[in-house]
Amino acid sequence: MARKTKILIIGSSPILPTGLGETTRLIFGGLLDHYADQYELHQVGLFNSFSVAPPRWPVYPTRGKREPDGHMRFRTDDLFGQITFKEVVRSVKPDIVIAFNDPQRVFHVCSPPEKRDYKLIVYVTIDGSPYPLGGPEKLDQADLILTMSEFSTNALRERLPARPSGKFGFMYAPADTERFKPVSDTEKTELRRKLLPPWMPQSAFILGWVGRNQWRKQVWLLYRVIRAIRTGSYIICKKCERVTPTHPGPAAPHFSAHYRNGLANSCKHCRSTDINKADPLEDIFLWLHMPDEPQQAWSKSYLEEQFDARPGRDLHYTDGHKVENHRAIDDMPSLYQAWDCMLYLSGGEGFGVPPWEAMCCGLPVVYTNYSSHAEFLDRAGAGLHVGGTLQPEPQTCIRRLVANSCEAIQAVRRLYFNRQEGQSLGANGRRYVQGFTSIMESKRWHEILQRVLNPSPYRSEVDMAECTTISPLN
Repeated sequence: MARKTKILIIGSSPILPTGLGETTRLIFGGLLDHYADQYELHQVGLFNSFSVAPPRWPVYPTRGKREPDGHMRFRTDDLFGQITFKEVVRSVKPDIVIAFNDPQRVFHVCSPPEKRDYKLIVYVTIDGSPYPLGGPEKLDQADLILTMSEFSTNALRERLPARPSGKFGFMYAPADTERFKPVSDTEKTELRRKLLPPWMPQSAFILGWVGRNQWRKQVWLLYRVIRAIRTGSYIICKKCERVTPTHPGPAAPHFSAHYRNGLANSCKHCRSTDINKADPLEDIFLWLHMPDEPQQAWSKSYLEEQFDARPGRDLHYTDGHKVENHRAIDDMPSLYQAWDCMLYLSGGEGFGVPPWEAMCCGLPVVYTNYSSHAEFLDRAGAGLHVGGTLQPEPQTCIRRLVANSCEAIQAVRRLYFNRQEGQSLGANGRRYVQGFTSIMESKRWHEILQRVLNPSPYRSEVDMAECTTISPLN
């Protein structure tokens, strides 16, 4: 029997309830499902703490200890596996090392080919452009650099412009189309009976959000949008059909010409005075699957106060959802299946697992037209995109998109009043992800691994690039 190829993964532990943890489970679990006779997996598991799934391969956790309060405290000198990797690589003796994480978290595994006896693939998430100065040359020591989108690859190419095409590639995450799938109207009604809080009507039009309260996620916009929609605090122009907020707010003095006594009297876009006051849409609600964390970008209580968006009236947080008490993996699809639309106004994503899962469930998405999630949603025609203003992030100057809340309101209204369009967009998304099922992505990864292990002198750099990039489906 032929010896199996040993793969050592360095990345977020596969037991974790995170996007990176889920993607790790899907990619490498797929390899075991379809190529178990060819690969042996090991992993240096970062942030190995709260379990949502048993690991299917040996995991060597990075150093830390659980405190009396139940939280795991990780050692800073081994936060990304700096120590554990050196120990494990000596004992496992892998044929391939795959480092899957943010770029700055894989630098410590990057070394020139002549100083290691294994092939090195770095699979990195880049959630904005430009990629920060410092570090790309370390990634260049790998045998292959993969990102999770063409957007990300292009951002990295700006820093490594002279490299051959075969040095780069991108791979989307596998689509879990078996667990995440559309449901019938009857099944949706039954799910809602089980999941909706008592105060929310069963006929509600529900906007869903899955994610953390991080600065780049721009979650404050969700509160602003839901309150405006539910109160009708905006006008609609009959001429251009765009939205103008009723009150300019302290941050918009340049719109003062369009307001009289603090109220809008004309369209801020085309200046038309032929306007309608919006009616409140009181059967639209926001459902946030967002854990409380010690360091949040914005205090939820402050957001609720500032925008007068209240739990039990305008919005709902998933009951009991915490980082250490995540919804069971098999229960996650039911959230998407109970909603009518995903409102995803993130300012930048390395991939965007939540909208990817929403597409699997046939759920339309209102999303920011920037970074990786916008790439696959645009290609699929799976939702309505909104623009905004690019805001450089502090220190790194990575650009993040602050969504235009008026455009978001328009998009939500469009899906609310045209349910058939939402169903069509959702069907587009479901059709698109069928090209990225576990078996299809496992085959692509298998081809990549074999080419890295056995580079052919007759195979051009372009061939390698073709192996590791994808194209939109016809």
